[in-house]
Amino acid sequence: MSTSAELTIADYIDILRRRKWMIVGAVVVCLTASVALYEVLPKTYRSTTTILLEGQKIPENYVKTGVEGKVDSRLYAVQQIVMSRTLLSKIGEQFGLITPQMSSFERESVVQSMRQRTQVTKMRLGHLKGQDTTEGFTLSFDHTDPVITMKVAEALAAQFIEQDLKLREQMLEGASEFLEQELRLAEAKLEEQEQAISAFRAKYMGELPQQMEANLRTLDRLQMDVIAARDNVQAAKNKIEVLDQRIKEAAAAAAQGVAQTVPTISGQPTHGGDPLLARLAELERNLTALSAEYRDNYPDIVLLRKEIDAVKAQLALKYGVQKEEVQQGSPKLIDPIVLDLMRQRDEAVKDLEARQDRLRRLLEQVKDYEGRVERTPMREQELSILVRDYDNMQKNYQALLDKRLNARLAENLEKRQKGEQFRILDPANLPIAPESPKQYMILLGGLVVGCGLGGGAAFALELFRPAFRRVEQVEGALGVPILAGIPSFSTLIRTEAKQLASSNPRIEGSKKSRLLAYLGRGQDRAMASSQEGADLVSPVIAWNVVAKWWPDSMISEQYRVAATRLALMAREHEHPVALVTSSILGEGKSTTTLNLGYTFAHALDKRTLIIDCDFKRPSTSRYLGKPYAPGLSDYWSGTHPIDSCIHQIDEVPLWVLPAGTESHRVFELSKIRELEHLLNELKPRFDQILLDTPPVFPLADLNFLSRLADILVFVIMAGKTGRDVVEKALKALRPSCKLGIILAGVESTSMPYYHYYHHHDEARAVARYAARR
Repeated sequence: MSTSAELTIADYIDILRRRKWMIVGAVVVCLTASVALYEVLPKTYRSTTTILLEGQKIPENYVKTGVEGKVDSRLYAVQQIVMSRTLLSKIGEQFGLITPQMSSFERESVVQSMRQRTQVTKMRLGHLKGQDTTEGFTLSFDHTDPVITMKVAEALAAQFIEQDLKLREQMLEGASEFLEQELRLAEAKLEEQEQAISAFRAKYMGELPQQMEANLRTLDRLQMDVIAARDNVQAAKNKIEVLDQRIKEAAAAAAQGVAQTVPTISGQPTHGGDPLLARLAELERNLTALSAEYRDNYPDIVLLRKEIDAVKAQLALKYGVQKEEVQQGSPKLIDPIVLDLMRQRDEAVKDLEARQDRLRRLLEQVKDYEGRVERTPMREQELSILVRDYDNMQKNYQALLDKRLNARLAENLEKRQKGEQFRILDPANLPIAPESPKQYMILLGGLVVGCGLGGGAAFALELFRPAFRRVEQVEGALGVPILAGIPSFSTLIRTEAKQLASSNPRIEGSKKSRLLAYLGRGQDRAMASSQEGADLVSPVIAWNVVAKWWPDSMISEQYRVAATRLALMAREHEHPVALVTSSILGEGKSTTTLNLGYTFAHALDKRTLIIDCDFKRPSTSRYLGKPYAPGLSDYWSGTHPIDSCIHQIDEVPLWVLPAGTESHRVFELSKIRELEHLLNELKPRFDQILLDTPPVFPLADLNFLSRLADILVFVIMAGKTGRDVVEKALKALRPSCKLGIILAGVESTSMPYYHYYHHHDEARAVARYAARR
């Protein structure tokens, strides 16, 4: 089973309330130790000097300062230089804090101590509107010797001023050198950019923005030339068409005067007396005659075809035509007029080709100039980027020139100490009173340590042996069903004390006795009081049988919840037997048994029998306030019958079987059989039987009695019994029947519904209690 539980704020407050004296004792001890510690601790003194920031002595309209940035950053840099090992070692050697006999480790320790003892606090006056500016700072140093403290503070202040001047001069010298280098670089880049612009202009000559107008005029002229060239080409084509028509007409006229049919060349007339044409006609006739008689592979046919091809080749070469154009067709004659027309046509074709070539060149020039015009915006953009970069570089170069001049002026200003600088406003003082240790801080620390030690010890003691305090803790840790969480009777005791005193003044004097009776201590002493003993019987009964005397309280309500759940758990048994026990003594098992019994009888109207089986410490008669006798031991001894040993309580169906007059004897194992027979005999007579048994530890009786029960009710006192004890008890018990847990003594803070209990209900309960007395 898990023993972990989450504590709430109410639990922590309750722990502090229970352990308050432990915490108070720890606080007192720690405060005493704090006072003693203050007396024995060494005293230290602190010397302080104030350093003011003075402005520039020459107006900035004439000379601007070259030290830029906030004073805070410059002060931080100066502070790191002054707090360096080198400067602190020199100051330590100067005032005897570091001696030559010291080892390197000791010297380092002294330097580290000086660094820690030095404090620099900025003064923020904020004289500028809307700005929080640093106008100066205070420098302090603490030591056990006040004179050394003052001298070291003065030396540190002088070092701050000196190092600030050096730092400003170094910054300005570095700025001048840097500007000189940047100026040379800017000049080189400016020249490089000029060369880039010149190269760009040379590379894209003809496409530059300033050439745009000339390109457009040239393009217009070329377009006019193209139009004229196209007209010339069309005129040449028309001339060729006219010559072709005249050649056809001349060839037709020549054909009318020819007597024989000769082959023609396609598109060109041939001369009628050409022997090659006659030979070609003869060969073709022979080929036709042979093809009618023989196949194509016949030798004579093959030879004729070769000869025909040779003649056609000669004719094609002679007339300047293709071989395939030599055909056999209509009769045409080659006339001198036709030849002259053909020569004219050839000249016209050459002239057409020349004009077309000129037109093509013009179109290429137009395309080239159109491309230039189209690319001009892009070149303009590229050139503008180069020119812009050149202008920026030129401006940067000029700005660097101006800055170099200002840097030289600022450097001269700082060297003559006319610029912004620190000045000692308040010299280091000779301290009189010690600065530390602070008495109130030591006392406050002692108080905090005391509270921490006391609270820690209280929580450690509480958590070292944790106990159950809430119902949800029991359910989460044990995993056993909870019958009810019974609120603590202490709240009821405090609430009723005044009302009981007002109804009977004698009871107020015995409130302590009644409280002891509730806690299970001092009941015998209270009952034995000489004159008040008879009057204290009823209060004892009232505080133990709450279900009877305070039926409207939340305690009684929780007992009714427990009885109802117990009845539901035992619904399969006709006459159930419930055994009530706990881990150790003093957990309220007998009180729980009596209140459950009264609730079964009064609220659930069940015939209920309570059997006191705690033979070592019988409590039933003592809690009821009457010496009920005889009892169970008397029945077993044979002196009394069982009916005379069972006693009815008031007018409700509740009976009790006490332990008897010989209950001090140890429970014998042989009696387990007799008790079992007795229960079998009594079950038909009662609806519910409750066994008030001894606790699990340290007796072993319960291991035998638990075999007789149908349900085991395990009582746990909240905040008292350790969780490990409860877990060991349940582990040792190992019940075979059903198990339910009642958590008694629950604080009202963990039960938000506890305030349901009203004062007018209490008044009615007190009235009933007084009437019964």
